[in-house]
Amino acid sequence: MSLRRSMAGLHTWGGLLPSWLLFVILFTGSLACFDRELERWMRPALHVPGAPTLTLDQARAWLSQQAPDAHAFWIRPADARQPFWRAGYEPADESEFVSFALDPATGAPLAETQGGEFFFTLHYNLHAGTVGMYIVGLAGMFMLVALVSGVIIHRRIFKDFFTLRPTANGQRAWLDAHNLFGVLGLPFHLLMAYTGVAIFVASYMPAAVQVAYQSDGERFFNEVMGGYGREEVHQPAPAPVSLDTLLEQARLRWGNDQAGWVSIHHPADAAAVVDLRQYSRSRIADFQWILSYDAGTGELLHEQKPYDAGYQTYAWMTGVHMAQFGGSLVRVLYLLMGLAGCAMVVGGLQVWLRKREARGGAGIGLVRALNGAVIGGLPLASLVLLYANRLLPGSLAERASAEAYAFVAAWLLVALWAVLRRNSGRVGRDLLLLGSVLAVGLPLLNALLTPQGSLLTSLGRADWPLAAIDLTLLGVGVLCAWLGYARRQPQTAPQRRQRLAEEGV
Repeated sequence: MSLRRSMAGLHTWGGLLPSWLLFVILFTGSLACFDRELERWMRPALHVPGAPTLTLDQARAWLSQQAPDAHAFWIRPADARQPFWRAGYEPADESEFVSFALDPATGAPLAETQGGEFFFTLHYNLHAGTVGMYIVGLAGMFMLVALVSGVIIHRRIFKDFFTLRPTANGQRAWLDAHNLFGVLGLPFHLLMAYTGVAIFVASYMPAAVQVAYQSDGERFFNEVMGGYGREEVHQPAPAPVSLDTLLEQARLRWGNDQAGWVSIHHPADAAAVVDLRQYSRSRIADFQWILSYDAGTGELLHEQKPYDAGYQTYAWMTGVHMAQFGGSLVRVLYLLMGLAGCAMVVGGLQVWLRKREARGGAGIGLVRALNGAVIGGLPLASLVLLYANRLLPGSLAERASAEAYAFVAAWLLVALWAVLRRNSGRVGRDLLLLGSVLAVGLPLLNALLTPQGSLLTSLGRADWPLAAIDLTLLGVGVLCAWLGYARRQPQTAPQRRQRLAEEGV
């Protein structure tokens, strides 16, 4: 058997089996490029920019009231993309991190919401913790195999890039689309698949840390990053020095850059340490330049040194994958390339399906059902999440969980409907039309319930990050309507076989 023939089988099945999971990863990763913009859209209290008055000292005082015995406090001041403060703490028993969003003007906690971070978390661990992270890593490795084998089997890869016949019937059009989007985003998808796996290598292959550091991951990362830490002395902490004063000192060292995360470790102990992290997104490799101070005296205890070559490479891969550099233009390019990856996956699934429909074979009904459930269900469930965000009252207890339940319920309903209608031939068209209605309806609902953040109001004050969400939803709605009405009536299996025979497929 030739290399190309063996790679064809590997590409077909190595690409098919994880395709639906890869679609979830690619779609949510694309949305996560604008997670903070989505977060602001989902928090109506932040639609009208206000003068920020909250200080680090006030945020620390608020956290001290919430968790006086916390193991550590974490504070993230507002910035241009995130116009609210993040504050949270690690409980004394080192259980799950507790996080809050604070109004930058009043310091009051904002209403709960899943926010844009919902899609980011779904992208990298499926909201399933370590197990989900392993599953996503395995899917990333399958993606690398599918991409490399796809390059090998395509002898005319560059010629196919310029070939797109959308009016062709059946398999040819889908194969053109699969090739076009595959070649268009090939360097990007290879880079994202590789870096997505590589940046979690310490979690996938923990044996070295377990042996060399006795499973102390914190000590390992402190050492490779050049971080600092000291043990508690179990004595009461003195009156703390002003965090805002420390921040001014740190900014002088950073060249007037802003602060990212500010952390206070074992704040109730005399050995409390304040870490101030630089916030700079002008570089791909994000050197955090952490300055560590004594929380009681304000003495500078440690200044992080530039990364060595090994960790510099790791930081570069992380920065490339996270797309936190280069501003909005880079994030738009990442979004478009991520959606191109989604189109590549959809095209590949349709090629597989059309071949089997013409020749017969097992698994056709299952693939149809999964296509409708995942490719149609995830985008529709994402729209329902945004509807729930607008319709649920801000005072509702466990409001963020209710949004997540709405997302899951919508996805399950679409999946059930796709299974029941898998042989109708109209699943794709119906889901597109439903998506069109939901997408166009969201900006209208937003204008009705939150007029201060409506599209016209946002455009009037040139608030482009907020207006772009509504404009994108309208564009998606129009596109889905056009695609839905453009779909032809399904053909029977004998008609498909006759057409494919005439085309020589």
